[in-house]
Amino acid sequence: MSGVLVSGLLLLSGCSSLPSSGPTESHIIKVQKDPKQNAMGFGIVQISADLLTLLASESPTPLSSLDRVTDRATGNDMIGPGDTIQISIYELGNSLFGGGGSNASGTSMASALSGETSSSQSTGTILSGGTSGQDAHGGSATATLSNLPPLNVSATGTVMVPYVGTLNVAGRTVDQAATMVREALARKSQSPQVIVRIVQGVTNSAIVYGDVKRSGRVLLTPAHERIMDVIALALGTSHPPEDSIIQLTRGDRVVRVAMSVPENDPSQNITIHPGDRVEVIYKPRTFTVFGAAGKVSEVPFTVPELSLAEAIARVGGPLDERADPNGIFLLRYEDNDIVRRLGLPVAPGKPSTPIVYQIDMMNPGNYFLGQHFVMRDKDMLYFSNAKANEFYKLFGLISTIIQPGITAGYMAH
Repeated sequence: MSGVLVSGLLLLSGCSSLPSSGPTESHIIKVQKDPKQNAMGFGIVQISADLLTLLASESPTPLSSLDRVTDRATGNDMIGPGDTIQISIYELGNSLFGGGGSNASGTSMASALSGETSSSQSTGTILSGGTSGQDAHGGSATATLSNLPPLNVSATGTVMVPYVGTLNVAGRTVDQAATMVREALARKSQSPQVIVRIVQGVTNSAIVYGDVKRSGRVLLTPAHERIMDVIALALGTSHPPEDSIIQLTRGDRVVRVAMSVPENDPSQNITIHPGDRVEVIYKPRTFTVFGAAGKVSEVPFTVPELSLAEAIARVGGPLDERADPNGIFLLRYEDNDIVRRLGLPVAPGKPSTPIVYQIDMMNPGNYFLGQHFVMRDKDMLYFSNAKANEFYKLFGLISTIIQPGITAGYMAH
């Protein structure tokens, strides 16, 4: 019996593959240095005050970078194909469009649409752009308002205006279109004043969709709506801004930022341009925990900003009987610009490189660093196994084997 026990103990003591929840600190460092085992090419970086300064300097592509990108006219009062416009005309004295004026008496609708007029036009002096209450002969006159039926701008950018004919209004502002109509009517009506407005816009609009309460087209006005304005016009989102991503597409450029960025930074709450597409994406932030922790788990942030120290505390920290407090690792994909500044090689042909950040929680000063190290979405925390853990596992197995023999010997006596 004793020979069997001795043989079993020798076998266990020489075993190098005892059950484990993950690698130890020394094993992770060993793998990182071995190119054959480190197929991902990850580097290990100690968390320090200098590292925090470097990471704080990193910022995503700002929304403000799109301010210089314009793939079309940006005026929110610009007319384009598909728009519907309303033309209002004020006239002094007899109204051309009311049908009672001398200018209209000999003019057929066909000639009005073609821009022709009768030979019985008044030859009096026309007040160009004025708002006088006198007629051409110095007498008092009453201004008459005529609202033309809504006009749809054709695919070629034209509208047909009675007594004017066909006008190409695409690419012009409402004020420019009003000037065109007024100048065309100047010799046909007494001191015409013209107002043009867009009643249904396609050109001056942006599309808002995704995780908003009312997706669709948002009409932009001369007030120059900003990105948070159009999201509010879409009735907003029901999720926290920290867990919502704004994706703004302008031309061939796409920028994605957390909604909290333009909400908290006015310089990033940029003006929306006609044709912009704004997608709101609900993307709850989480981090995962592995190794010598209570259990492998995925943990939501639930707060606007989460530090490494808070993340460790939230999962109960490393287990005292299993974990190595010297070997707490955080794994993430880091932007190659940061990786180069860390002096590490970058992954070829890829925008990011896997990095393993290590913090030694046996050093009291590192607790302060952990309070300022900001967690990111999809970070992974790993609590490495303590080297002594292998001894305790071996001791447990030995106890399991020899306990029946000890008990049998005690019973025999």
